Amino acid sequence: MREALNKSSQPKPFKYRAHYPLFGAFRLLIMKPFYRKPKMTFVCDIAEPAIFVSNHDAKRGPVTSEAWFPVRTAKWGAYEMLCGYNSRRKYLRDIFYIKKQGMSRAKASFKAFFEAFFSLYIYRGMNMMPTYTDARLAKTISDSVEVLKDSVSVWIFPEDSDGGYCEEPKKFFPGFVMLAESFYRKTGKDIPVYPVYYHSGHNKLVVGKPRYAHAMKESGMDRKAIAEALRCDVVALYREYIVKQD
Repeated sequence: MREALNKSSQPKPFKYRAHYPLFGAFRLLIMKPFYRKPKMTFVCDIAEPAIFVSNHDAKRGPVTSEAWFPVRTAKWGAYEMLCGYNSRRKYLRDIFYIKKQGMSRAKASFKAFFEAFFSLYIYRGMNMMPTYTDARLAKTISDSVEVLKDSVSVWIFPEDSDGGYCEEPKKFFPGFVMLAESFYRKTGKDIPVYPVYYHSGHNKLVVGKPRYAHAMKESGMDRKAIAEALRCDVVALYREYIVKQD
């Protein structure tokens, strides 16, 4: 019994799949009708593979990018959402709905109870990679490097959302910088890191000009400074292409 519980609290090893059974139909019949195609602006051409760093906009950012973005990607997501039912239900209730969205416990419990039944299928279909706040992140980075080497891009939502999701993210965690560093060590290539901003209210998605983490590191910037530079880029996209143009 204890062994079964331990297994249910750990996600399965990640393996990128271009197609999951029936997920294409789910994307077409559920995702696209409920999540409108955003007006997309690309400030420059996209080189693949790449790392995309974006604000979250609650669950709307990941789902909209999966449904409509023209580049195939694997995404980083909370490992709890790739574990057993109880893990998913508790994460949805306590973290996603109550802590990050300020929902009442009763409403959060109701939504999490039902959503946890099918969320694992959606996460796997979206090629979500389990991420951690401890040393296990090294495995996520290693898996991500292999994905990038297979010419599949990686989409990361690095904002610190403990205080809720903000239109202008206040802080970016530097995990994506560590990924870019690891990719450079293993391939010798300074992979492009594109800032992305999505706003569901305005139904717009903007992709900015890339940064190159290795070049930034060579100029004397550390991981924290590089992460902050990308955060500023994302906020600048919001101010220039969302606020000013409406």
